[in-house]
Order: sequence, then C-alpha cells, then structure tokens
Amino acid sequence: MLFVQTAGKRDRAMKILLIEDDQPMGSVLAELLTAQRYIVNLATDGQTGLELAQKFEYDLILLDVVIPKLDGISVCKQLRAEGYSHPILLLTAKDSSSDRVLGLDAGADDYVIKPFDPEELMARIRALLRRQQAATAALLSWENVQLDTVNNEVTCQGQPLRLTHKEYCLLELFLLNPKRIFSRSAILDRLWDFAESPGEETVSTHVKCLRQKLKAAGASDLIETIYGLGYRLRAPVQAAPQATEPLVAVSTPQQQKREAARKKVVATTSKVWEKYRDKIFEQVTVLETTAQALAAGQLTRSQQQQAKQEAHKLAGSLGIFGFMAGSQLAKELEELLQSQMTPAQAEQVTQRVDRLRQLLNEAQTATATTTDIFSSAPLILIIDDDLILAEQVRVEAIAWGFRVELATDLKVARKAIAQSPPHAILLDLNFPGAENGLTLLQELMLRSPKIPVLAFTGQGDLASRLEVVRLGGCVFLQKPLPTHEILKAVTDVLHQTQIQHHNRVLVVDDEAAIAESLANLLQPFGIAVTGLDQPQQFWQVLTATRPNLLLLDLEMPGCDGVALCQAVRSDPQWQRLTILFLSAHTESDVIDRAFTAGADDYLNKAMDATELATRIIHRLKRTGFQLASSL
Repeated sequence: MLFVQTAGKRDRAMKILLIEDDQPMGSVLAELLTAQRYIVNLATDGQTGLELAQKFEYDLILLDVVIPKLDGISVCKQLRAEGYSHPILLLTAKDSSSDRVLGLDAGADDYVIKPFDPEELMARIRALLRRQQAATAALLSWENVQLDTVNNEVTCQGQPLRLTHKEYCLLELFLLNPKRIFSRSAILDRLWDFAESPGEETVSTHVKCLRQKLKAAGASDLIETIYGLGYRLRAPVQAAPQATEPLVAVSTPQQQKREAARKKVVATTSKVWEKYRDKIFEQVTVLETTAQALAAGQLTRSQQQQAKQEAHKLAGSLGIFGFMAGSQLAKELEELLQSQMTPAQAEQVTQRVDRLRQLLNEAQTATATTTDIFSSAPLILIIDDDLILAEQVRVEAIAWGFRVELATDLKVARKAIAQSPPHAILLDLNFPGAENGLTLLQELMLRSPKIPVLAFTGQGDLASRLEVVRLGGCVFLQKPLPTHEILKAVTDVLHQTQIQHHNRVLVVDDEAAIAESLANLLQPFGIAVTGLDQPQQFWQVLTATRPNLLLLDLEMPGCDGVALCQAVRSDPQWQRLTILFLSAHTESDVIDRAFTAGADDYLNKAMDATELATRIIHRLKRTGFQLASSL
C-alpha cells in the first residue's frame, strides 16, 4: 500500500481519497489533484481504501474498479451500505452500458471511462464537490426567491409560498444545479419513484404549475425551456446585458482560463511521464514477449494473464498521458487476451503489439513537446449559429475522443482556422448576410494543407449537394441528424485521412522515374510515395518520412542496396520495417544476398506495373494498415 498526503493552501482544503493500483495513473492523478490544492490520500488496493474511508473524513472518493484485494464495485457497495454520503466517482476501462449500470447501482455518483481527458476529469470532480457543498447549504436563493432546506420553506419577496412536495423538489433541483439542463426523463428519474411510473407529460405539468405559482407571488420566470433538451434555471435578470455582447467577447476569458488550466495539466502530466516512461516501455516489453511466445506456441496461462493485466493498465495510463491511439490498442489487446487464442487472434496480438511499440517509439523520438501530444486529439470546428446543436455535439464528442470549438459566424471561423487549424470542419451553409458557407468552402479548398469539410445543413436540394461536391466538400449531412451519426461521419473522414497519411513508401533508386511511376500507380489507393535518388541522404529521409515500407534498388552510384538493408536491420527502431528490393538482376546468388541481408521480398524491374503495385499493396496490408480503396 502506498500512502501519500499533501497539504493544500486553502482555509478549508478539500480532501480526496484516490484508490488506484496502477502506479503511473495514481501518480498523475495525485499530482493533478495536488496542483488543484486538494489534499490527496492514495491507496493502491480496495481493502486499504475501504479502511481509510471508514476511518477518515473525505469530501470525495476517486475509485478504480479493477483493483487488488477488494474491487471498486464492492468498496462502493459497502460504503453506501454503511451510510457513506459523500460523492464517489468510479474510474474504469470497462465501457459497456451494463458496466455503467452496475457502477451506478452500487452507489457511484459518476462514472468515467479510461482513457479520459484529465481536464474533463477535474471538471467532473469540481462539479461533484460543488453539488455536495450546495446540498449542505441551508439557504438557496435566486433573485427574490429563497428556499430554506432546513425548515423546508420557500419564500418570495419575504412572503411564504405554498408548494406541493413535488414542486418543492423540482425547485430545489434547479437551484442546486443552476447551469444544468434536465430532460423530462432525467427529472422523472430523480424526483419520482419507479413504482409511480408517470409519463413525461407529468413533468411538464409540474413545471407549468411551479411557474404559475412563482409568477403569482411576484417572481420572474425562473425556469426556462431549452427546446429539444429540457429545462434549466434561467440566468438572473441582472446578467442579461451580457447576452447582447458578441459570443467571442463573452467566451474569451473562459477560453483563457481553460487554456491556463490545460497548460497546468500538461506540465504536471509531462513531469510524471518522464518519471514513469521506462516503466511504460517495460510493460510493452511484457506484451512483446507474450506475442513471441504466442507465435511460437509456447504461451502459458500465467503469461497470458500477466499480459492481460499489463494491457489493462496501459489502456488507462497511456490515455492520461495523451496517447489515445496507444490506449485503444491496449484495450484491444486486453480483449484479445481474455480467451484461448486462435491463429487469427494470435496474429492480431502480434500486429497490435508491433503498432503499440512503433507509436511509442515515434513519440519518444519526435521533436514535439508533451503539450503537442496532448493537443493531438482531433479538433473539430463547428461553424454554425445553432448553439443548442453545437453543445449537443460538443458534449458527446468527448466520449469519441474529440476536441470541439465553435464559431457562430464566418468571420470568427476564419480567425479560428488561422490560429488553430482543425482536423475537420462541420460547416452550415446558411448564414445571414451576403456570404454563406459555400463562400468559405471555396476558400478552404485553396488552402494547403487541405482540411476535410463536412457540409452540415438543412438544405437538402440537389443543387446544394452538387455545389458542395464541386467545391471539394467530402461529406454532405442534412439536418436534423442524431449526434452519434454526425460524429461517426467525422470519424470516417478522419480515418480515411489517417490511412492516406499512414501508408508511406520510401523508394530509394537513382532512377527518379521509378518513384514517379510508383507514385502514380499507388496514389489512388491512398499510399504516399517518397522518392530518393541520392542514397547519401538516406538516413535523414528515412527518419523524416518514417515509411511503412522501404523499396531499395540493388546497385546505385556510391551505394549498395544490400548495405543499406543491413544498416536498417541493425537499428532496433527499424528492425521490423518491411523492405523490398526492386532490381533488374535475376541471378540466384544476388537474390540470396538480398534475403540474407534481411529483405522481405525481391521484385524484378521487368515486372508488369500493375503486378508491382499489387505486390506492394499486399505487403502493406500485412503491416496492419488499411488502404483507401478498401473503405
């Protein structure tokens, strides 16, 4: 058991119990919470965590589900059975709806899936602590309305207001959550017993009655309807003048605050990454050893179990360090290692472990800072003046691993694109004034590098569709459309873009025409070809382009292809790179030399161009990358 306590500087510092057995994850979270001036106790198993929670007073418990001695669900159940009333937030890599239900039924207040955005987790913690503080407040106020939670009384302008039990609970719910939108079904879940089984129209009726009573007592309209979403507490009247200001002017201080918080998170996480980087690579080595034993048919049950545990831990820790793609690979490995391996599954394990090692090696040698790594989550820019729709997309996008920014007009959009180019754009076509979305789309298609643009509009006529296609838009989405379908379309577009980026071939041949010819053949399949006709620059170009496949000529002026192949194979970082020779020589001893040096295949320059392209494509498929033509 590891026990850490750090003191904050508040007059009344909040205390958090963190129960997490994964050392890198626990250290990152402890550092992040300490940086937010919380007092943190860290336990690395469920039994110790339970004993700490029973012995000491905590404002919140942050609890992993899969932990030694006593799992998180059992800890949560036991605490709730003993009357523990403070917030409990579960952390887990299990993301099925049944797992969520199990956690919430055990008494958890919130449920966060690994990998998660550290900023989002901190926001969830703050929200739970605010809710806890608000729940213990004796007096809740809104303009001239006051609710006394001790005496269960409501007054308006100092005069008592008679409310039914449900009306009182409804008012209390909104006052305790002043910025939250509640759907009718969410209100039913909170304020009605399942045995009552009322319909959603019951909520509408109670809201209407509450509004009438408040209005009759002299209160302004306290509850506002957010069409399509539900109800929330209306902002006080004195705050109204801010609404006339441009959206950018209002949100700029908030954006600056979020950016400052993000940089703080990045700096903290970067420090912990440096400390635990070697441990992360050791965990990957365990997976590599497992893959080798699996390929040789020598994998033991204990090895498989250990590898599964390491994959589970990596799924969480890689995510919090910003390696979302690596976290996803680790989750896939954990699932594969749960059962008896078939030959096909064994091959999938090997491919995913190789890709995980490659991803971390690239991060290790890249010149990008840790800030760049955290900022690499795909950014979607929504250009639309429909704020409710944009908010729906933004909220759900977090679960899809996206960042989202909003521009409500074309001027703001141009500025946002110039300052921070997004990975994809959701563009409405309709804007007031002389310009419309098509104007911006035309400008974007002249930009380099191009940004994928998805037209997202209520205009479904053929002329609009044809114009979007003509101007270079990649997808046409017609409103209304469910949020998950919007994000799926964005995911598909980015996936295809990544495929084209990830399929890279380096051709080293003193005849420049060879590379040009192959580029023309392979480009339609989403394969990028780099040609090098000066072998003396080979290593610089290799590390800069980071190809998935290397095509070498056998004989070049001042350089020997076999020697280049041997140099690549001698470097641990490039040992697994697919290497093909392309030569006019057909002698068996020459071909033997190439294979002895480490070649994966030997191709003849007299080969038909189509066959040559097919052989390269098949080799790329073996590396685990998909081709654009197969989408």
